[in-house]
Amino acid sequence: MRSDAWPQHCRAALVRAVGAAAAQFPGPGEEAPKRVHDVRKTLKEARAIARLFLHCVGEPARVTITTLAATRRQIGRTRDLDVMALRVKRLEPPTEVSEPLIAAIAREREAAQRARRGISATAPRPRLNAIVRRVEGWELSAVGTEEIVDAVARTYRQAQRRGLLAFENEDPTALHALRARVVDLRYQLSLLACAWPEALSAQAEALNDLREDLGDFNDLHVLETFAAEHGALPPPAMEELGARIESKQKKLRRRANVEFERLFAETPSGFATRIAAYLGHPVTEPEVAEIEPAAAKAVSAA
Repeated sequence: MRSDAWPQHCRAALVRAVGAAAAQFPGPGEEAPKRVHDVRKTLKEARAIARLFLHCVGEPARVTITTLAATRRQIGRTRDLDVMALRVKRLEPPTEVSEPLIAAIAREREAAQRARRGISATAPRPRLNAIVRRVEGWELSAVGTEEIVDAVARTYRQAQRRGLLAFENEDPTALHALRARVVDLRYQLSLLACAWPEALSAQAEALNDLREDLGDFNDLHVLETFAAEHGALPPPAMEELGARIESKQKKLRRRANVEFERLFAETPSGFATRIAAYLGHPVTEPEVAEIEPAAAKAVSAA
């Protein structure tokens, strides 16, 4: 197996993810909830893969991650409001709680859409396509399997530290920070799963379950904050909503804690040793295709 097979495999996946996000990015009249959700997921996947190159490529990877995050924020508010409306329905509060909240969410969503229409809807697409061209040009001759293992182990260690802090303090902000690293680790292990599918795919799936519980917890926190700031609910209605949210969050926190303790029982060094063994002796070797530089593509197209 080529010494640079895993870095090339990861770069090719990053190119595909960013290119897919450019194609998915919603233009005017294309802001259906599923379209917005899909592009946000793809941008998160691209961010997770780009983080594999943060230390070995340096500033170009850092700029890529920052740009991907900024692009995702452009449609983040719309997605948050769609989720809030869904959470209100699932909580099944009385009408004196639900009706003012749904009306407030609708107003904010319209305002968010107007704000987006003030920006060129096509701007993110060329920005993302420019990222693709830059990533294709990254110099990876000094990057090997060891650097990819180190990057995944670093994500694992950060998630473990964040989780220990979050569950100790029961801080919603800390739980949200944990979720970001869980998302990164899930996508990174999915990308490397061909090395040892039975183990890595199962771990990635379990991480996705933890991500969902942490996401549900955060959605409820966002809803409660929105209700306090924009819902115009009288105190009894706000108390009713708060009680329903707290009851649901307690269950989600307990379940997430159990999942976290199981998924992060390994020491970071033990995790790194295991991943190194998988990548060093893969069941299926990664497909490595030479990336044709953007300049060469332009010449051949001409």
